[in-house]
Amino acid sequence: MLSETRPAPDRIDTGPVEAGGCHGGVETMREAARSAGKSEVLDRYAADYPVGPHDQPQSMCPAFGSLRVGLRMRRTATVLSGSACCVYGLTFTSHFYGARRSVGYVPFNSETLVTGKLFEDIKEAVEELADPAHYDAIVVTNLCVPTASGVPLRLLGREINGVRIIGIDVPGFGIPTHAEAKDVLAGAMLAYARSEAETGPVSAPQQRPDKPTVTLLGEMFPVDPMGIGSSIW
Repeated sequence: MLSETRPAPDRIDTGPVEAGGCHGGVETMREAARSAGKSEVLDRYAADYPVGPHDQPQSMCPAFGSLRVGLRMRRTATVLSGSACCVYGLTFTSHFYGARRSVGYVPFNSETLVTGKLFEDIKEAVEELADPAHYDAIVVTNLCVPTASGVPLRLLGREINGVRIIGIDVPGFGIPTHAEAKDVLAGAMLAYARSEAETGPVSAPQQRPDKPTVTLLGEMFPVDPMGIGSSIW
């Protein structure tokens, strides 16, 4: 009589994930963010980006949208604050899509997150990076965990050493897709530009074209400007 043998399982069940860190679930992260003083940010995102039954398709972190926009701008540095696995995925994908610039990263652990040292580390990194000879602006992005923990990027100030500082929260539990994340960064930069224009004269462009120009804002692919240009001339 042959003994019955069963094939080895092809997966390992590790049990439920504890409600903590970036694996805590959407509602847990939202509740933590509100408790940490981010209610205004989440309410604004909820009003600007209403969700439906398919609000967040199974794709990678929405912050890829704002990251990709930032990496395309001249004289602009990008700094991420989030879990190492998230930053790795975002950095890998951005370079896979042709980014030619480094992505700054401020790591953290449970101690620096709880004690507030993470914000001091971000501030120190931005101050070291803020060299007007190389950059006009630095975009600092909070991912899920720093947003849920209430890391206050607004306290970085509007500029350091003459370099503009733009801090945004782009959590996966508040931003549905890449397109909305692009809108968050574009909106933050336009708000900054408007405030500069309202306070007085601003620097003129380095090169002025001889012909009238059209400025395109929003979701665009590399060939869109050429296609639109050929349509209007």
